[in-house]
Formats: sequence, structure tokens, C-alpha cells
Amino acid sequence: MPPNAFAARRRRVESSASGWWSAVVGIVLLGLARVPVAGQESDPGTRLPAVTATWSGVPLRTVSRRLGELVRRPVILDRRLDPDARVTLDIRDAALVDVLEQIALPLGASSVVLPTSIRIVPGRAAATLIASDAERTRAIAALPLVSRRLAGRRAPWAWDDGARPRDLIARLADESGIDLAGLDDIPHDHLAAAELPALPLAERFDLLLAQFDRRIDWKTARSRSERLELAIVPLPRDVPGENATVVVAAGAVRGGPSVAPPPRPGGSRRPPAGMPTWTLEVAAPLDQLLLTIATRMELELELDREGLRTKGIAAAEIVRLSVKDVDRDTLLDRIVTPLALEWKIDGRTLRVGPTSD
Repeated sequence: MPPNAFAARRRRVESSASGWWSAVVGIVLLGLARVPVAGQESDPGTRLPAVTATWSGVPLRTVSRRLGELVRRPVILDRRLDPDARVTLDIRDAALVDVLEQIALPLGASSVVLPTSIRIVPGRAAATLIASDAERTRAIAALPLVSRRLAGRRAPWAWDDGARPRDLIARLADESGIDLAGLDDIPHDHLAAAELPALPLAERFDLLLAQFDRRIDWKTARSRSERLELAIVPLPRDVPGENATVVVAAGAVRGGPSVAPPPRPGGSRRPPAGMPTWTLEVAAPLDQLLLTIATRMELELELDREGLRTKGIAAAEIVRLSVKDVDRDTLLDRIVTPLALEWKIDGRTLRVGPTSD
């Protein structure tokens, strides 16, 4: 992309704004049970504060920075969005999900709150980042201790206006003792200046690479001559759905196993100490919500869409739910029971469909 990339992107934003306003946006705020990876620190905070702010014609880049200061988590603006787009909001004690919706909707964008950062990204890219974050967590957890510690090493990161992403990634890799395959596939571009707080190395790589639809594949990690060999690969592209979706996942790190015990009959008693728990505030399409939760549970989703159609239930049916500190079974029950659906975990597959009665 030429040096005047931001000006070119601004023209594209203006020319396509009318189409973006018609985007259908679902919103998900998830406090998901996660198991800390050895060598990585837990989330800086599992409760996101309410937001009070007044912005009148403030550039998006400034809003992102101020919002990050308010919620104490960096807000990363994707390079494909116009950083000078104007934001006008007057909010009092608003939930973060509402604020992000009001910021993202006019841009045709979506947002995702990951354990250490918040991203504002084009279109439906947030759902893809959820899947990528879960995949990265699984891959790093399977690495030897030394590599896990390297992936979780925290440090601040800053660059000047006009910095080239390929150079930034190459320098970060070299300083970390990593040899990266696929650097030449990162398109030429110039980035706006940024100053990020201390973040894990794995997320620093991916928050920049994701803006080019790429990520680090930690499954490829190979140690050689005191250096680690890794590869840059495309982001997953198998996230279903047609609507632009805002997916906000606030990772709540708690102790306990990554796989919950077998399903039990209904009920909503508090899980035993050390068992993963889930906190949800959600208004989102059924299929998108189930996909996101299945991914976090390290399961494949099998949704009986034909059965849903027979019962007159749309896969895009909006689910509205609020639960706090519930176990896995209660969470799934609360999602599917009001729609006369049932769920079953069969091996590594979460199956959801109409009740059998």
C-alpha cells in the first residue's frame, strides 16, 4: 500500500458509508472461563468498568485511546478503518458493549475484547479473531515450558507514524530470538503511530498481523540453535454467518481444568471451587453465539439447521441472556432451553438441535 494509505482508506470509508449503515449487527459480551497458560500472566482484570464520556466530533483514533484509558485495556484500531472518522457520543455509566456498538456501527465494523486488548475491526472480522485467539491459546499450552514462557513474555511496544509492519514484525521476532517464515507475504504498508502497554509477545505479534488477515502458527514451533522457528499463516476463514457481528469476549481467567466434567441434569448451583465458570451478557444470533462458545470450549459445533427449520426456528434467532458465574451445563441450558432445543457433547463435538419429544 502506498505511503498515503490513510488518505486512500479515508476515501474508501466515505464512498461506502451508506452501505455500512445498513449492516445488521449482533452484540455479544462474554466473560469466558479460561485457563492460564504457564508462563503467561492472568488477565489484568475480569470486570470491565462502566463508561462515562462525552465526545463530539472526536477522531476515532483519539476515542480509541481515551476508551482504553477508561477501561484500562488498550483499544487497537485496525489499519483498514479510517482513524480520522469522527465520533459523537454522550454516554453515562454505559456498558462497554453499548459503547463499542455505537462506535462500530456507523463504520460497518465490529469489536472484540480479548484477554489483554480490545480490537475494533472491519465487518465480521471480530468473530474470526475469537477463533484465532482460542487456537493460539491451545497451541501455546501444548508447547514446552521455555517456549510458553517466551510466548507469554510481556513488554510495551511503540512505533512512529509511517512505520512499516513488515519491519516491526521482523525486529520484534529478531529481538525475541525467533526466525519467522512468511514475512515476505506481509503487504507493504505504513502504520499510524502507536504506543501500547505491556502485552504478551504472542498477542503483540497477532494484533498487528491480524490487520493483514494473518497470525503466528505456534503449532509450527521448532527450536534450533537457541532460536525458535515459527511461521506466519492466514487467519481461519471458516466462521459461518452472513450478518456483520460485533463479538465482544471479555476473558475471565479462573483456575480449573480446560474441559468441564460430563453434563449433569438441569440446575444452576454454583460450581465447586476451581471449576471454570462463565459470565455472559448477550444479544446475538444463536449460531454465532454457539460457535463462539464451542470454540472457547475447544469443541466443534454441529448445529442441526434442518431440524431448526422444521421447528420454525431461525439459526439467526437473537438470543438475549444474562448469567453470572455459572458452570458449563447451566450456560448451555440457559441458551437452548427457551427455544425448545437441546444440547449434547459427544467427544469433541457440541451438538445442538430440537428436543427429541
